[in-house]
Amino acid sequence: MKIIEEQSDYHFVYSSANVPVNKDITLSVKNTLVTDVLAVIFNNTNLNYSVSGAGLIVISRRKDIKVGGIVKDANGGPLPGATVRIKGTGAGTSTDINGRFSISAPPNAVLVVSFAGFQTREVPIDGKADLQIILTEDTKLLNEVVVTALGIKKERRALGYSVSQVQGESLTQARENNVANALVGKVAGLDISSTSGGAGAATSVTIRGVSSLSQSNQPLYVINGVPMENKPTGLNNINPNGNSGSQWDNAPDLGDAVGNLNPDDIESISVLKGAAASALYGSRAKAGVILITTKSGKGNSVDFNSNYVVEQIMDRTDWQYVYGQGANGTKPLDKAGAAQVGGSSWGAKLDGTSVVQFDGVSRPYSAQRNNIKDFYSSGGTWSNTLALNKTFDGGAIRFSANDVHNNSVVPNSGLNRQSFNLVGTFEPVKRLNIDARSNYILEQAKNRPMVSDGAGNANYNVVFLPTSVSVNDLKPGKDANGYELKYNTGNAFATNPWFAANEFVNDTKRERLISSFNARYTFDSGLFIQGRAGRDAYADTYKNVVPSGTAYYEPGKIAEQQTKFADVNADMLLGKSFNVGEEITVTPNVGASFRNTRINQTTNNGTNFAVFGVYNILNAKNKSVGYVQTESETHSLYGTLELSYRDVLYLTGSGRSDWFSTLATPGRDNKLSVFYPSVSSSFVFSELWKPSFLSFGKLRAGYAIVGQATDPYQTLLTYGFRSETLNGHPLGIINNLSIPNAGLKASKATELEIGTELRFFGDRLSLDMTWYKKRSKDEISVVTTSSTTGYSGAVLNSGEIENKGVEALISGVVLKNEDFTWTSSLNGTYNNNTVLSLAEGLPSQLLATSRSGVGFCRTYPAWPQLR
Repeated sequence: MKIIEEQSDYHFVYSSANVPVNKDITLSVKNTLVTDVLAVIFNNTNLNYSVSGAGLIVISRRKDIKVGGIVKDANGGPLPGATVRIKGTGAGTSTDINGRFSISAPPNAVLVVSFAGFQTREVPIDGKADLQIILTEDTKLLNEVVVTALGIKKERRALGYSVSQVQGESLTQARENNVANALVGKVAGLDISSTSGGAGAATSVTIRGVSSLSQSNQPLYVINGVPMENKPTGLNNINPNGNSGSQWDNAPDLGDAVGNLNPDDIESISVLKGAAASALYGSRAKAGVILITTKSGKGNSVDFNSNYVVEQIMDRTDWQYVYGQGANGTKPLDKAGAAQVGGSSWGAKLDGTSVVQFDGVSRPYSAQRNNIKDFYSSGGTWSNTLALNKTFDGGAIRFSANDVHNNSVVPNSGLNRQSFNLVGTFEPVKRLNIDARSNYILEQAKNRPMVSDGAGNANYNVVFLPTSVSVNDLKPGKDANGYELKYNTGNAFATNPWFAANEFVNDTKRERLISSFNARYTFDSGLFIQGRAGRDAYADTYKNVVPSGTAYYEPGKIAEQQTKFADVNADMLLGKSFNVGEEITVTPNVGASFRNTRINQTTNNGTNFAVFGVYNILNAKNKSVGYVQTESETHSLYGTLELSYRDVLYLTGSGRSDWFSTLATPGRDNKLSVFYPSVSSSFVFSELWKPSFLSFGKLRAGYAIVGQATDPYQTLLTYGFRSETLNGHPLGIINNLSIPNAGLKASKATELEIGTELRFFGDRLSLDMTWYKKRSKDEISVVTTSSTTGYSGAVLNSGEIENKGVEALISGVVLKNEDFTWTSSLNGTYNNNTVLSLAEGLPSQLLATSRSGVGFCRTYPAWPQLR
C-alpha cells in the first residue's frame, strides 16, 4: 500500500483493487483506513469525490462533456481512421473521412491519438470542447505497418512471413517507363529482367525463382485490393504470347499491364513473396503477389512534377577484332562473295587492305568498333504530372494528369502515354467509408522493335554485323526502287537494320480504364462489412507491316489486330476483433469473391500488296480474317483467424476455396474446387529478452498451399470458323493446337519458410533473413507428341519442380542528424531451382527450338542422386 494523502482525521490509501461504483456513495472514513473505495477514485477519471469536515467522503460520477475536433498531419491534411482513445480507459473512437471525431469524456481527461506511420500523441482536454490535433510522421513507424493480402494493413511484428514494402517516393527518383523496373535491387528474392524491346516493353518479374514449367511465372498484381491482369494481350498467330520465343516467333514485345501505371500516383508497393503471405489470393498467387496502393486526396494542394531521363546504349560486348568478314580464313573476292558471307567474321586477319564489300564498293579491311554507337541514338523520356488535392466536409478528392513522351534509342521508335487518375473518398453517413477510383490511360507506341532473331529485327542484325563492315555503309537501308538493300544474301532473314527500323511497322494503341469502388461500414461494436468491385478493361490496336521489297518476303504483308479485354472482380469481407481477457485478441474475417474475364480478338491478315508501298489492308491481294473469343469465371470463399497474445506471440490461419470454370468438362462430373490453406506464426522474443545491443528481435514461420489453374478450353475440343467458304458456307476448324484433357486439375505448390528480423543499436543496423522451400506438383504442361497425331502436344498434369534458398536484407543508418540521414542496404538471394520429374516416360521436355532447327532448349529432370 502507498499513502496518497494524509490529514488529521482520516487517511487516503491506494490499493489496486477494482471496486465498481454504480451510484453515488457517502462513506464515513473518520479514523478509518479506506482502501478499496479510494482505489476506484484515484484510478477512474469518471469519478468525483469530496471530503467534509465531519469526516465524510462523497463519491459521485463526474459529468462528461462532449469533445470534438480534427486530427491532421503537419501539412494540414486530415487523417481519416486515426484512433482517439481516453487514457486509462477502453473508451475510444476513430476519425471520419475528414479527420474529425466526437467523444464524451471527463473535462480533465487525456486523449491518446494514434495513426499508422505517425507518432502517438497525448492531448489533455482541459475542459475544451473543440481540439485541433497535429500528428508528426515517424519514418520508423511507416516501416512498421505494411499492406498485406486483401489490402489489410498490419504491424510488421505480427507477420509470420516475409513481406517487403517500398514507398512510392523511391520509385520516382530514377524513373523507368515501366514502374516494375524501379523495384530492381530493392527487394530480396525479387528478380527483375527488363527486355531489350524498347519503350513500353514488358518486364519479367519472378519471386523466389521459376515456379512453373510451362505456365506463367509472373506474380499477381493487385491495385487497391483489386487484382489486375498482367498477361500479354496476344492470342493468335500474329502474337500468341506477346513474344514467346518459339521457333518461328518474330513479333515485337507488346508490353504488359503494370507498365501503364504512373509512378507519381503510387503511394507504396508491398511484395508478398511466399505462399503463406499470398495464399488468400488462391489460384493466382502461386508466383507471389505485388500489392500496389495508390495515393488518395490529402490536404489542399497543387503538386507538379517534371523530369527528364536520358537513355543511352551501354555496349558491354567484347567482340574479337582480329579477323574480318569472310569464310574459311579468306577475304571476300567480289561483290557476290561478300554478300554471301554478309553475317560471317571467319575471314582473314584484319590488315587494312582494300576489300570489296556487299555493294561492290572497296573499303579498308579494318575493325569497325562503333557500329552499336553509330546505329543507336541518345534517347530520352519527359514525364510531367499535375495533381490536385482537395479536402472538404464529408470527403476528399485527388485528380492527377500525367504525360510521358519517349524518344527511343532505336531509330524511328518511341512511346507517348497520357493517364488521368481520379480518387474520391467520402463518408456520406457516420461510419460508412466509400472509396472510388478511376484510372484512364491512353498509350501510343511507334514501331516497337522486334526481339527475336534476324527477320525484321534491327537490334539483332546490327549486333552481329561482320567485324569489318560498318553499319553506316548499310544506309539508307533501301535502294532507289524501295527494295531492301541486301547485305547478306546467304541469309535473307538477316534484315538490313536501317530497313528494319525505318520501313517495318509495329505500331500499337491502347485505351484502358481501371476502376474500383469500395464501401466499408463499421458498427458500434467494431464489426465491419466491406464490399468491393473493380474492373480492368482495355482495347488494343496492333498494326504489323512487312513492307514491300523485304528480302525474305518481297510482296509484303499486313496484319491488323484488335483486342478487347475485360476483367471484373468483386468481393465482400466481414470481420471483427474480440478481446479474450486482457492479454489475448482474436480477429476472424470471412469473405467471398467473384471473377469474370472476357477476351475478344479480331485479326485481319493480308498478303501481296497490289500497289507497292501502300500499306492498307484493302491493298492486299489475299485477305483472311481470324476471330478468337474466350471467357472464364472463378468463384471463391475464404476466411482468416488471427490470434495475438500480449504483442509477443501471433498466430494466423487462413483458408480459401476456388471454383474454376476452366476445369469444367460437359458430361463429366469434374471436381472444380481446390482448397488452399495457410498457417503462420510470429514470436517477438525481444519483449521477453532484450539485451542492450538489441532493439528488436522476432522469429517467424509459415506454411501454405497455393495453386494455378489453366486457360479456358483445355478440357475438350473447341471449334471455330475459317475465313474461307465452300458453296457459300464457312469451313469449320478445330481450335485446339494440343490434345485436350477432360480430367485436368489445378496445380498445387506447398511452401515452408522460416525467418528472423533483428534490429540493433537503436535501430541503426537491421537484418531480415528467410529460408524457404517450395515444391510444385501436378504442373499443367503441354507435352510434345508425335506430329502424326495432328497436334503439337498434349495437355497433362505432369511434372514436379522445387525451389529452395535463402534471402537476406541488411540495412544500416550510416549517418543521421537533424537535417540529414544516410541509409544503405544490401540484399542477396540464393535460389536452387530443380526439376524433379516430368511426365511418365518423358526423358526431357522441349521448351524452344532455334529457327535453324539445330539449337534446342530442353528441361531435364534432376538425376536421382541430386534429389
